[in-house]
Amino acid sequence: MSSWKELSGNSISVVLAVALSFTVSYIARYLRSPWRKVPPGPRGLPLLGNIRELANTRWLTSLAPRDTYGEMMYLRVPGMSVLVLNSIRVAADLLDRRATINSDRPRLVLASEIYTGGLELALSPYGDVWRRMRRAAHEGLNATSVKRFNPIQMKEAVVLALDMLADGNEWDAHLRRHSASSIMSTVYDSPMIAPGNVAGYEAMKQINEHGARIQLVLLPGSHFVDIFPWLKNIPSRLAKWKRTGEYWFARDTQMFQGLLRKIRNDLSTGMDNIALGATLLKHQHRHSLSDPEIAWLAGIMFLAGSDTTTISLSWWLVAMINHPEAQARAHAELDAVIGRDRVPTFADLPHLPYVRATVKEALRWRPAFPLGLPHATTEDDWYEGKFIPKGTICFANFKACNQDPAVCGEDAARFEPARHLDADGKLGQPPPDTKDEGHVGYGFGRRVCIGRHLANDAMAIAVAMMLWATDISHAKDERGVDIPVVADDYVDMQLIQRPIPFKCKIVPRFPEALDMLSEERDRQG
Repeated sequence: MSSWKELSGNSISVVLAVALSFTVSYIARYLRSPWRKVPPGPRGLPLLGNIRELANTRWLTSLAPRDTYGEMMYLRVPGMSVLVLNSIRVAADLLDRRATINSDRPRLVLASEIYTGGLELALSPYGDVWRRMRRAAHEGLNATSVKRFNPIQMKEAVVLALDMLADGNEWDAHLRRHSASSIMSTVYDSPMIAPGNVAGYEAMKQINEHGARIQLVLLPGSHFVDIFPWLKNIPSRLAKWKRTGEYWFARDTQMFQGLLRKIRNDLSTGMDNIALGATLLKHQHRHSLSDPEIAWLAGIMFLAGSDTTTISLSWWLVAMINHPEAQARAHAELDAVIGRDRVPTFADLPHLPYVRATVKEALRWRPAFPLGLPHATTEDDWYEGKFIPKGTICFANFKACNQDPAVCGEDAARFEPARHLDADGKLGQPPPDTKDEGHVGYGFGRRVCIGRHLANDAMAIAVAMMLWATDISHAKDERGVDIPVVADDYVDMQLIQRPIPFKCKIVPRFPEALDMLSEERDRQG
């Protein structure tokens, strides 16, 4: 009996020793684990992690994450790590100065692989195809080459000012048409100001519908296949979501290739063409791009440029209505530089620093895409004592960055164009890490917006033309009281924020303005 007790006691001792050894080993590994040192973030739900916070784009794109968690906020959902960067300093450190490991895109199975077949440049992973497509796009849209599109943008600015004077309450339709027509001319040589251009309007409609579809499947983690990529292997006949994506990829590829057909035919007959689509086709073989790659590259340039310009000009309009003092200062500058006997031109823009500052400020104050598009890390990294795991999805919170008091001052939330001027009233030196823009709305690193120079030119001349010709103010109700225009709320479209629809009053600033615009439109043909 005593031997049995002695044996049992020894067995218990062995078990306890082994258990203690495992416990000590686990604690040691836990204490050494880098995952204990990820940036701060909200406590998540069991199993689901921070899926609520990731889905709450209103909270995610506000100043609250920065105010609560600081310059970096870490979120975790099943199979996914997300890092939100809330200051220009941190975003530039990671996405600019560490671009070699932070320029990838997260694997967006539905948006990037199924709906767009890996051919949507903005969503494509960092690799050979992406580099070839981006190199070709940059060649046609760098700061020098975009100047060939200034005459197109000038025409479109004149027509936009006329449209606004015809019916200011249709501002949204006018801005959409203006932006789409400018980009249709730039990319496809198919201006929508041309009478009877039914094909142009149909193309705009189809591309915008494509953009709306992608927007619905874009947010990382919003669909199970992005969290569990193995679901992509389910046969299409058993997965409606997969069949739908494959159907639209085939249809959109056909659409984009069709839009280039006219330019391809023109080039084959020896006709010259300055459109971006023509530039891409001329150098297709040098960049080793296939027909579908060229077609998708041109199509995405249209989609990105059209939507962004429309939203940015919408917010600029909100600012002009709510800040008449800014509009008055711009009017005074235009009268001093141009007068009232001719319309503004691109040659005038260098002499209109305050007018240009209103554009910069609108882009800073209300970025159209407040989170931009996500980057992804390609290896483990440490930053200021915090661990960033390989594969982390990185969003730059543009709103928090652009309204950083350390960069823009304590009035960072206010619309104030003068912040972009120096003591002499000229455009001043922009804050560091804003790429000479005065804001970060065009993104960071190797994923910075390719079309930013084109967009800056288009918005500058459009704004100069509207300010020169019009006076923009609140509409009145039946009692003669100003109808408010909301600036602190928006229509939430996940990654896009548009102004809430509003009414306004747009009238000629002086009697001759309307006739002069009409004469300029007729002169340009």
